[in-house]
Amino acid sequence: MHSKVTALILGAAALALTAIPASAESHGKHTYKVCRHSSGTTGLIAGGAGGALVGHALIGGPIGIAAGAVGGAFGGRAVDRRMTAKKRCHYETR
Repeated sequence: MHSKVTALILGAAALALTAIPASAESHGKHTYKVCRHSSGTTGLIAGGAGGALVGHALIGGPIGIAAGAVGGAFGGRAVDRRMTAKKRCHYETR
């Protein structure tokens, strides 16, 4: 008699565990980390323009303008990408 009661209780427990979903994932919902890539174009253009003005004031002539524009463009792009780095990724549930 004792083994029949034990078997009945274990069977009911097994049925209850399979009938109840374990988590939200069993309903097909998953959480994904979605990231967008920042190209830094705004910083590139603003840095290039600012660098050209500074290069013209410091060195002068077309070489100063070109060197300032290249240096400012690289610097501006790096600053733009650094400032937007925290805003690039977020989590979505699908």
